[in-house]
Amino acid sequence: MRPFATILLAVCGMALWPFCGSAAAEEAQVVDGIAAVVNGDVITYSQVRALSAPRDELLRHQATGEELNKPLIELREMALKDSIDRRLATQPCK
Repeated sequence: MRPFATILLAVCGMALWPFCGSAAAEEAQVVDGIAAVVNGDVITYSQVRALSAPRDELLRHQATGEELNKPLIELREMALKDSIDRRLATQPCK
């Protein structure tokens, strides 16, 4: 039950993701913080950004402004979900 609650909390938190790509978000960008906690292991925003960075750069070359926001949010949601899945897969069963 705990992993489900952690994942649910992380995914719901994505709605408040501080890096959506809009001008307002870029002005008030968080340097780092906790994106998710998986059974006590912390995943930071900088770890998620590092995972999504190559694709993020491609998206920024393909689109700007409002048409960039949705793909960036989706990309970072996928990167966070991937990070959570990796942590769950590498943790020993209890």
